[in-house]
Amino acid sequence: MIEEWLHYGIRLFHLIAGIMWIGTSFYFVWLDFSFEPLPEEKAEEGKTRGVVGETYMVHGGFFYRVEKQQPKSMPKHLHWFKYEALLTYISGVMLLALLYWWTGGGAALVSPNFPLHRHVAMTLSICVVTFAWVIYDLLWKFVGKRNQNVALAISLLLLGGLIYGLCYVFPGRVAYIHVGAVLGTVMITNVWMRILPAQKRMIAARLAGKEPDWAEGAAAKQRSLHNSYVTIPVLFTMLSNHFSFAFDHRLNWAVLVALCVLGASVRHLMITIERQQTAYWAFGTAAAGLLAAVAITWPIPPPVDTTPPVSFAEANDVIVRRCRQCHTAEPTDTIFHAPPNGLTFDSPGTIVAMASRIRFRVVEARTMPFAAATGSAADITEEERELLRRWIDQGAHGP
Repeated sequence: MIEEWLHYGIRLFHLIAGIMWIGTSFYFVWLDFSFEPLPEEKAEEGKTRGVVGETYMVHGGFFYRVEKQQPKSMPKHLHWFKYEALLTYISGVMLLALLYWWTGGGAALVSPNFPLHRHVAMTLSICVVTFAWVIYDLLWKFVGKRNQNVALAISLLLLGGLIYGLCYVFPGRVAYIHVGAVLGTVMITNVWMRILPAQKRMIAARLAGKEPDWAEGAAAKQRSLHNSYVTIPVLFTMLSNHFSFAFDHRLNWAVLVALCVLGASVRHLMITIERQQTAYWAFGTAAAGLLAAVAITWPIPPPVDTTPPVSFAEANDVIVRRCRQCHTAEPTDTIFHAPPNGLTFDSPGTIVAMASRIRFRVVEARTMPFAAATGSAADITEEERELLRRWIDQGAHGP
């Protein structure tokens, strides 16, 4: 019960912190593109204060005037938007550790298609999340400085390779979450290792009476823009974690690539609309990403089954022996102390209602029973999988 409340509490903490971070990120990207040059009568006075643009907003019955400055002197009070990112990442790492490193000692990281030892899988999990940003940072620090288009192309190829590799090594759900964790790590380290230090150096220069290196500000803005484009793909990895038709599909890597194309295209549309320079071609890439994801996951109707009928009692016998260790009100499995996703097979009605989902997980994706399950659950035979398939394809009739 303590573990369940920890899971609930950390997930809620992560959600709230993420809303705060993503909200401010979207707001400041919009704000940066909303500034207009000062009118002629204000231009000279604004120039003396370092004002390069202004915008007006209305909210909650009041009007707000916001200036964009390259200030001649630093204000006494300067608000930093940085802890939203830090809290989101800390809560995300806590959740990752709780679900995949602590619970079962890494057992949930083990894929039936690539059976690593759980300690090896845990080490790989930690290393991927930890070192991905180093590769990204070196790429943009050296290649991106010379040619941003080349750096972008390499970044996209590396991301595609990462998605494919993680989906090959880890179970689908784990792979999706790790892609999100890697992108989240890139975002937080951009904030704390590149954006904030650059801003602090510019402030220090101004306080010392020197002209700040505004190129540092441009580089920091570039990383901030990267973070903005990555946001929606990260949300897709989190949301898709709840939909097995995506993460457990045999082409789950292609589904996630398509969703990343969709997310980045939607974000590009949002940004260009805010600039009043709508990139209409992004409608096409967004539609292509969506259609590709739907087409890949579209179910193929099973062939007509002419084999002898399978009774509910035969199917239920397999479910009791292979599934009920975990999917029951009081699991006997040593890893899951509550039924995964709240799904129980304690009644015939529930089993019949979930027949299509059982078919997908057991017969098509073959990710159930859980690979690291204790006892005989993980030793399901091909004959038992086939029996469940026949029962479901014949109509999944109850007792």
